[in-house]
Amino acid sequence: MQNRQNFSDTDLAAIAGTSKTTVGKWFKGTPIKDEYLVNLSNAIDDTRFSLAVNCYLFNLPPVLLNISNDYNQETSSLLIGTKIEDLNSDRAIENALKEISKSNPDENVIKFGIFKMLRTSSIMQACATAMSHRYHISLKQAVLEERG
Repeated sequence: MQNRQNFSDTDLAAIAGTSKTTVGKWFKGTPIKDEYLVNLSNAIDDTRFSLAVNCYLFNLPPVLLNISNDYNQETSSLLIGTKIEDLNSDRAIENALKEISKSNPDENVIKFGIFKMLRTSSIMQACATAMSHRYHISLKQAVLEERG
């Protein structure tokens, strides 16, 4: 992410809310505190990095990073991808609901439903983050000033 965005250690420190010295330690192997990762993810317009942070924070499989390969990072592409993924997950959820009502449910159908739900929530978050960057609306502001 640092190389793709051409950020200096000073830039990253300001965005994360820490010191340049701390950022330098990250590149030498010191773990990054979750709060700094969240600050960076919320402030930097990089869909793949945001997805990677979400996978790390929520202990999700890195296969969800493939979303950034399926849709480019442009906002309209992510919105279309969100709609497609949402429709696909709706079908998977319906199948999972039918399956869990059976006396002997097929675990593979349930696993697929879980995967589709995680994939959909990941692209929705990536799209929301991209839109917040494009229109200069913080995620916090969008949540706290929700109007429905």
